[in-house]
Amino acid sequence: MKKSLLVVLSGATLLATACSNNGKETNGAASSQPATGASTASASATASEAAKPEKISLRFMVPVGTEFANATLPSADKDFVKQAIEEKFNVDLKLDYMVGGEDYKSKMNVQLAGGDIPDVFIADGAASQKYATDGLLADLTPYLNKEKMPNYYSWVKQEELDSYQLVGGGFNRGILPFMRNQYPAWYVRKDWLDKLKLEMPKSYDEMLEVMRKFTNEDPDGNGKKDTYGFSTSGNGTSVPLEFPQWLANGFVADFQIANDAFVDNRTDLGVQKVIQGIIDMTNEGIVDPDWFLSKYPGHLDKAAQNKIGIIFSGEKNAALEGDANSLQSRTKAIDPNADWQPFNPFPDLPAIWKNGVPETSVMVGKAVAEKNPEKVARAFEVLNWLAGEEGFLLTHYGQEGKHYTKEGNKITLIPEAYNADIANAGNWLGIYRFFTPEEPAVLGLEVSDPRISPRDQAILKTVASYPKHDALPPVSLLPPEGTNIGDFRKEMHRLHVKMIFEDKSAAKWPKYREELMTKYTGRTIFQGYTDQINAVLKDKKLNAFK
Repeated sequence: MKKSLLVVLSGATLLATACSNNGKETNGAASSQPATGASTASASATASEAAKPEKISLRFMVPVGTEFANATLPSADKDFVKQAIEEKFNVDLKLDYMVGGEDYKSKMNVQLAGGDIPDVFIADGAASQKYATDGLLADLTPYLNKEKMPNYYSWVKQEELDSYQLVGGGFNRGILPFMRNQYPAWYVRKDWLDKLKLEMPKSYDEMLEVMRKFTNEDPDGNGKKDTYGFSTSGNGTSVPLEFPQWLANGFVADFQIANDAFVDNRTDLGVQKVIQGIIDMTNEGIVDPDWFLSKYPGHLDKAAQNKIGIIFSGEKNAALEGDANSLQSRTKAIDPNADWQPFNPFPDLPAIWKNGVPETSVMVGKAVAEKNPEKVARAFEVLNWLAGEEGFLLTHYGQEGKHYTKEGNKITLIPEAYNADIANAGNWLGIYRFFTPEEPAVLGLEVSDPRISPRDQAILKTVASYPKHDALPPVSLLPPEGTNIGDFRKEMHRLHVKMIFEDKSAAKWPKYREELMTKYTGRTIFQGYTDQINAVLKDKKLNAFK
């Protein structure tokens, strides 16, 4: 959005002459006559008010990234993003936010079922498919298009949007701009390795041995057996892909193409070895016993408290000492010798993760659009602004001149002000990043952060070097009509957990899997995915799903 406000009134397009200056409006109208006093100022103010659209209330329901799980919005007088949005678009904005996951989905479902529908809401692909098939979603054609949201199309391609829609379902699911570059890595307490005279693990077996040492040989030196080699957060529902047994058995992320076939990694027959490996790890006592009930980022909190020696993270800042909210900084506040370092225990794998793909939807309730289309239009103006340079800079780096300087396309952070007002004040700016990922290059911006030390630069270079792969060709996978991927995944998670905590064996996985493939239509779903992939492949086609 240019530094002007586009308002549609009775078919006429008016240009409000207001531009943003660090979150405050200033009159930018050109005038052939100089100001002559209070009367001129009064007339100008009256004209400006007349040009504004009617003030309305907007409510967004948004997930925030796990790295901002502990973030909270500041008071209104300190929330310069809220002030900027409300003044620029003449709205009262309310954000309902929480970390994305099962709790978020449950809250969203309760609101939709009760008719308490936000003006804009965001959910994962499976949830949005259900909302679409239940007839809850509005047609986005009047609101999400290149004319109305040009900034948005810097992040998402039209062909991606087209392929993301349900067959025969119309255009009712926008794609949330997504992080195409990923930063997955294993991290280990290098200071603990040094204390126990251990080498950096270079294989899966070496990593397991380090976990044993971290659990049994008092790496923190407090004379107590209160540390664990590894932890993750299962949120009381699932077995995370952070467990190293997934990669150890060749399962990279949640799905991939392998041996000319689509592979749903979490339901492949090979999952039997994965689950058995986790059971064996649990029996050894080298994984934090609280992992399953831990809600993200519970295991990171425990790691910051000097209790965990190895974790997996996809967060770029995990081990950066220059980030006040990183795992490194939080751990070092308790143990000055703490030194989290990345490592790759699977150097022979062609990839340890996948590049980003569209997985999250932006939606509007059908009832909201029918009753208040003007609210939807205004909401998408806000979203377009968030996707543009002005909104991106404000929500990612703060106020120009105070939290960063800008010279051409180069942004240089001012650490003292940024830390005082944002990073050390609840890290609240991350909540407003719900719409755009941390990829300034998309907008042609280059960011210089003086907080990034030579140590941090080396870590970033190392993490960036870890191999990722394009899991699929450019296609958005949608379950066939009449199937329910949400119910399928729920049962899948239940069976994974059952084997670990009830069966205490993975021997029944082939039987459980067949039930997933038949009773819960897994084979139909994944054959549908295979067919969708084959439709865009130009050369060799995939084999039928088994």
